[in-house]
Amino acid sequence: MLLNLPKAVKPIGVWFLSGARAACIGVDVYPSHFASLLKECKSANTVHQIHQQIIASGLLSLPTPLLSVSLPALPSEPFISPRSLGTGVVASYLACGATDYALLVLERVTPSPAVWWNLLIREHIKQGRLDSAINVSCRMLRAGTRPDHFTLPHVLKACGELPSYRCGSAFHGLICCNGFESNVFICNALVAMYSRCGSLEEASMIFDEITQRGIDDVISWNSIVSAHVKSSNAWTALDLFSKMTLIVHEKPTNERSDIISIVNILPACGSLKAVPQTKEVHGNAIRNGTFPDVFVGNALIDAYAKCGLMENAVKVFNMMEFKDVVSWNAMVAGYSQSGNFEAAFELFKNMRKENTPLDVVTWTAVIAGYSQRGCSHEALNLFRQMIFSGSLPNCVTIISVLSACASLGAFSQGMEIHAYSLKNCLLTLDNDFGGEDEDLMVYNALIDMYSKCRSFKAARSIFDDIPLEERNVVTWTVMIGGHAQYGDSNDALKLFVEMISEPYGVAPNAYTISCILMACAHLAAIRIGKQIHAYVLRHHRYESSAYFVANCLIDMYSKCGDVDTARHVFDSMSQKSAISWTSMMTGYGMHGRGSEALDIFDKMRKAGFVPDDITFLVVLYACSHCGMVDQGLSYFDSMSADYGLTPRAEHYACAIDLLARSGRLDKAWKTVKDMPMEPTAVVWVALLSACRVHSNVELAEHALNKLVEMNAENDGSYTLISNIYATAGRWKDVARIRHLMKKSGIKKRPGCSWVQGQKGTASFFVGDRSHPLSPQIYALLESLIDRIKAMGYVPETNFALHDVDEEEKNNLLVEHSEKLALAYGLLTTSPGCPIRITKNLRVCGDCHSAFTYISKIVDHEIIVRDPSRFHHFKNGSCSCGGYW
Repeated sequence: MLLNLPKAVKPIGVWFLSGARAACIGVDVYPSHFASLLKECKSANTVHQIHQQIIASGLLSLPTPLLSVSLPALPSEPFISPRSLGTGVVASYLACGATDYALLVLERVTPSPAVWWNLLIREHIKQGRLDSAINVSCRMLRAGTRPDHFTLPHVLKACGELPSYRCGSAFHGLICCNGFESNVFICNALVAMYSRCGSLEEASMIFDEITQRGIDDVISWNSIVSAHVKSSNAWTALDLFSKMTLIVHEKPTNERSDIISIVNILPACGSLKAVPQTKEVHGNAIRNGTFPDVFVGNALIDAYAKCGLMENAVKVFNMMEFKDVVSWNAMVAGYSQSGNFEAAFELFKNMRKENTPLDVVTWTAVIAGYSQRGCSHEALNLFRQMIFSGSLPNCVTIISVLSACASLGAFSQGMEIHAYSLKNCLLTLDNDFGGEDEDLMVYNALIDMYSKCRSFKAARSIFDDIPLEERNVVTWTVMIGGHAQYGDSNDALKLFVEMISEPYGVAPNAYTISCILMACAHLAAIRIGKQIHAYVLRHHRYESSAYFVANCLIDMYSKCGDVDTARHVFDSMSQKSAISWTSMMTGYGMHGRGSEALDIFDKMRKAGFVPDDITFLVVLYACSHCGMVDQGLSYFDSMSADYGLTPRAEHYACAIDLLARSGRLDKAWKTVKDMPMEPTAVVWVALLSACRVHSNVELAEHALNKLVEMNAENDGSYTLISNIYATAGRWKDVARIRHLMKKSGIKKRPGCSWVQGQKGTASFFVGDRSHPLSPQIYALLESLIDRIKAMGYVPETNFALHDVDEEEKNNLLVEHSEKLALAYGLLTTSPGCPIRITKNLRVCGDCHSAFTYISKIVDHEIIVRDPSRFHHFKNGSCSCGGYW
């Protein structure tokens, strides 16, 4: 460049690399020469060198404007000639993208024109440096340059995109002080800024002032409509749009503004599933000629899909002259949202066959569709294909894939997705929570995945990494739900207390309530369940999902032993779903009230509900637990005969259980052999349990062998066969089974019972003497046993160890965990109140007999829950009627 300088500037060319030397010897240096050099600069480094020469030459202090200067323009922007050499340097730095150097020079130019500050601010915004853009505007003010009507919209845009309400409101004050409050462009920018900052009230106030002054335009209306749509005020947005169509047509507009208006309002129509309004907006687009536009077409497809009108969406899609990848994505997402996954997958396959570009939205829509449909393996396979294709997933993709991992319990794959998210910056590192909404969504999905994979240590670690003030209702719900479904329900209760505690209390939603009620049901914690029920009644936010919460309450009360309160909740429901009827039937079934369960079934059919296979499973379960053999078999036959339903293995298991419990083992065995499918473990367990009642050793051995072949045996199966051998007096086989369990590493779970007293819940194991009230407990038990023996109670010593004498067997029976829990309940429960005991194993036959006698001499109803049913002991009888 230096060799091509004109001859007139030869002195500069000779001494270019030493401007100081030129100044010292008095060589004439002209600003226009440096202006010519600046014009030719292609890099910031070259501009920097010339800048140094200009400084050394002392030319920046010259007041004379440059003559005949034509400096390079910013890319895609018209060039504005500088008034001084300083602004020429600024322009060259900006042209090369060196914004920091440009800022340093501009601060030293006096006076500095606002136009260069505007360009500098805009360049920072283009680069995504929003904080820097605001900082530049503040330095502009400190430099003494007054902002103009171009400066403020750019700065307000930066405030909104951050978002920073504090900075935005400060610039609002500056606008008022400088008389810009009547400038419609700046006012529109204020509306948009407040909207992005979540301050809809301020945005509405600015808009009202604009319309009162009569300076509003179509952009003003578009901004406020968009603000209400983003704030989920869809009906208000539709109302404003209607007014806009009546008012704005009298104001100057253009096609782009009309397109933005249509695209703004259609998401509101879709969110409300407002079919008439969607069609009206569609008609408006056709009348004003904006419908062929691809943006309008895409928005219409999305709105119709969300309204459930995929036929209309297909028509719009087919009428579009030009389709981009967003058009295809909208169709794929629409099919997925409507549940028509086959059509979505077919469209996706066609896109791949026709080599239509697939972006992250396309891949994500199909992956999410597979995940939501329960096709988790397909979702994971498609994610692998996405990675191999070179398409990078976003946060929504990661969330969908994590959901698939959670459904499968795929712990290893979930960890891989976690690592991928960290590696590709889709998630902030541990202990450095970013606070972004997308970050939190991925964190929540990870907590859910790890919880469902039963890795609670990892789930809790991620949960603890999220600051208390950043946790939202989903964060708490997935953590509580994980513990309630797959972990320790006591931890779920503790988390719920933390969730609603100040200072960062979060209001639970209906899903949180369902999870905590599930935890109460697992623990039989009826006292806490009632407190949750009262909480729901006090807070009206659950009215929209009242039947959903009510279903959970029915389940909780039933599993806590209070089926009558469950019925009260059921009867008070104004709207009942199939789940409501099924839950109530299940409750009656597990409490041995089969006639009430069948009565609910009849009422369900009269209410217009068609029973499905799950309903019949509940009916058969109720009949099985109540000895209603003939009715149960009749319902089993009517499944296929009257309703066209094919019984599954679970239905056969209930029918076999019905027959076997009633002593019809031969017919039960024939049913097993006639099953149209291979018998599952549930069938063999049902048969094995019945053999325990009827002491059929041969059939029990066959059932156990089948369970061993299926690798489905557990401590319960071995305990059953051991008890069957013991009852038959086959002690060598009992010893063989114990040796086999020891060799296989299978340990018998210790019996544990817990009971709710006035001072909380107390737990007991067999022979437990750790409780402070143990002396009183054992003394009371001894007294009770003596009293009921006088009434005819005979200890069933076959439920004790076989290798001890009879006296020791009697002592061991007294120490069973449910008897200890009963004694504690009698000591701590007010007279007349029911005593609720929960046991982790099936109730022992001797304890069942003892409780029946004890219920004659105590002023309490004794309610015992084991893994399969409830026993209500009262006045010398049990609700099971001896059928258990």
